[in-house]
Amino acid sequence: MRSTSITSRKKKAIIGVLFSLLLMVLIITVFPKLKSTQNTQLLSETEGTLYYLERVDGVKTLFKADTNLENKTVVYSHKGKGKDSTGDYNDNILDFYYNQVEKTFHFIAMNNGAWSMFSLKEGETQPTLLKEDVMEMSTDYIKTHFKQQTVVAKKGSLYLTENNEESLLLKFKGIYDPKWTGYNPIGFSPNGNYLVYTSMEHLTPIGTIIDGFLTDSFGHTYIMDLSTKKSTRFVDSYEIQWVVE
Repeated sequence: MRSTSITSRKKKAIIGVLFSLLLMVLIITVFPKLKSTQNTQLLSETEGTLYYLERVDGVKTLFKADTNLENKTVVYSHKGKGKDSTGDYNDNILDFYYNQVEKTFHFIAMNNGAWSMFSLKEGETQPTLLKEDVMEMSTDYIKTHFKQQTVVAKKGSLYLTENNEESLLLKFKGIYDPKWTGYNPIGFSPNGNYLVYTSMEHLTPIGTIIDGFLTDSFGHTYIMDLSTKKSTRFVDSYEIQWVVE
């Protein structure tokens, strides 16, 4: 009986140690997150309209919003219309372009098994099929260069090059992994005063992975005022067209 009691205590001790180690790993890797600044006043100083793709129930959908992220509306969803060659559905919009003069959208989506180009007048709900077997189109998303300015990511940090002089914009101070940690640039605003970028928001890869598993969130998109270096959350999309009237 005594031997059984000792064995039981050993098992409990081992379980306790393992639980403590797991808790330490979570504390060290998951909880330390990059500071997510929320300078919402920054958005009120921007101008223009955003057109971008955002996933809704797993489907890339075309949205429109003011740059202060108000008046967000769905421009077009291809849900239920993207029947592929196997009989399943791929309702994603791959690429899009908004023609400001004609007030018309062009986008690529699935049509009876073929990726095809469609057009859609602003305000309308039914697109027009233009051409089948199209995988790419000319887009006008924000870019990582503007006049003499270029932004790049190096080991998770953001660097700005202007007139051949490079300066540090945002330093990543964690364990860098190109897939799971660090910052990445998306592009400049039309006037070059703001930079849109992504942050994986964790200092370690395992932190990003565990947080993603628990919350289904793998980082977010931010916008930085280049004059102050202050940032705030922005639309979570790589495909952003920023239009100024």
